[in-house]
This record gives sequence, C-alpha cells and structure tokens, in this order.
Amino acid sequence: MMQRVAEAPFDTSKADIILRSSDDVYFRVYRCLLAFASPFFDAMFDLPRPHTRSADQETLDHLEVIPVTEGSRTLDMLLRFCYPATVDDPVPTAAADIEGVLEAAVKYGMEEVEQRARGILLDPRFLEKDPLRIFSIAYRFRYESEAKAAAIYLLRQPTPPLSTSALRYICHWDLHKLAVYRSRCAQAVQELGNSLTWLQRKQSYGFYKWWTNCCMCTQRADVRYLMYGTYAREWWAEYMDETLATLQETPCSLAALEMVVDCTSCRRRSQAYMADFTRSFAEAVHEAVAGWGQPIGSAWYPVLIPNDAGTQGHEVYDCLPSERSG
Repeated sequence: MMQRVAEAPFDTSKADIILRSSDDVYFRVYRCLLAFASPFFDAMFDLPRPHTRSADQETLDHLEVIPVTEGSRTLDMLLRFCYPATVDDPVPTAAADIEGVLEAAVKYGMEEVEQRARGILLDPRFLEKDPLRIFSIAYRFRYESEAKAAAIYLLRQPTPPLSTSALRYICHWDLHKLAVYRSRCAQAVQELGNSLTWLQRKQSYGFYKWWTNCCMCTQRADVRYLMYGTYAREWWAEYMDETLATLQETPCSLAALEMVVDCTSCRRRSQAYMADFTRSFAEAVHEAVAGWGQPIGSAWYPVLIPNDAGTQGHEVYDCLPSERSG
C-alpha cells in the first residue's frame, strides 16, 4: 500500500527521520529542528540506538519512522510552528485546531510553540465565533488572562446549556462562579433602566432641550422613565424595555439596539440625539459590566484528579476545597 506523504515542506528527500501521524500520514522532518524545539525529542534522540533494528521497528527509505498520537492536521500545524521563518505559520480555522496544537506542544515541551498558539486564543475571530470553547481551552491549560477575556465575550451570547461538551473540563464550582458573574452583570445593566442618573451625566445640553421639548406628537408620556423632571415618550420607553430585556440574556454593550422611532416628528428631530444616546448607552453597559471585575477571580486554576467517573478519553478537573472558600 502506498504511503500518504505530508505536504511540503514535510515531503523532502533530505529529511533524516519520519513522523507518522495517527491517521497514517508520513512527515519527513529533520532531527535537529525537532530537538531544538522539543526537549522531549532532544532526549529521545540522545538515547543509544540499537545496532540492529527490531522486527517491529518501521522504516521508510532507510529512515526510522516514529509513530505519534497526533492526527495529521494537528501535526502539520505543530511542525510549522517549529520550522524557521521560511515556512509560514499555520492558520487555524477552528478552536479545535488551537487546542490540538496546545495539547501536542505541552506534551512535547515546546514552550515557544505553546506561547505562540496561546496568543491565537485572543484572536477576535475565535473569541467572537466560539467564546465558550476558547474559555474551556484557556481554563484547561490554566491561561488566566485568556479565560477572563473569553468569559467577557461569553456575555454576548445566551447562557450555554450545562450539557455542552465544551464545559467538560470546568469544575462545577467555577461554573457556578461564572454563572454568578453573568447574573451580576445582568443585574448591573438592569440598574441602568431603574435610574437614569448615568444618562444625565453623559448627555449634552442639546439632548436636555430635546428631551424636555420633544415635539407635539400624539404619543403619550411614559411614567416608567423620568429625567430632568420630564417623562419619556412611549416609543423611547418601549425601546428601553426591549433593550433591557435583551441585555438580561446578553449583558454586553453590543446588545444596545438601534433606535426605531415611530413618530415622524420625533424621528426628524431626534436622529442625532438618539445616535449619541445609543453610544452613551453602550458605554454605560460596558462600564456596568466592567464594574464587576473579573469573572472568576485569580485563584481559579483547575486541578487534575483521577478519572474515576467512567468517562473515556477526557480528563476530569475539579477544584481544591480551599479554592471554594473564595
């Protein structure tokens, strides 16, 4: 059967060793580069080699073949991180790619590769697309700043179900703290609707004149929102109610909805003021959320415990009792 050979540059005839991925793709590589990038391989290559090869030792083109547990996609990205600048860095397309590289980098002691892969966790593309998976990866590998950034991005999405596989590495206590953080952020945002003092501090004199002398429209004033001694128009109150309801599910500044004004007269006069208000509202939401500090504190690191829960193929993490007091 013909062997599947990896893409360039891992198909060179000048290689002096071959790595075989778990899906049987052969990577022709250089010992010196592997040894330089990985203490694991450096120590392996220093071991004395037998004068005669055993029957189960695979070779290809007279080169030793080392089987590894990583799939070809992960191994390709890992090796590209190890190779010189003449080889482009890999471009992960999913959070699972980053996790695979991090697993292998930690396994083989490739600290430089780990740091470069870790930096990708903060790429907005991944934080916006899959913040829960990024949070789970950061939690698993004890990357505190990345976990906190992902937790904040999580506020942009509805609360995930506890059954999702992305949460399998996170202990119940830290899931509770994450839920409490989200609840407190939602509560802080709700307070923006209970008192409009923040709005009075942020808006201009022009806004004050517009608010107190909106127009002679037929819409009645709404007694739920009072500022400058004047109640809001009904369309503005409905906007606030709708937005605050959305913010309960996703308590982040991006949830501040675009204003829709029903009244023709109000729409003509309010366009500039309401654009300023929406920006101010988003800023106030951001400040309210930031006021709750960090999602899970600084002493949140997981502890690996024996897998006695009957699961297969996954580590199980839990917290030390001393951590739970915080």
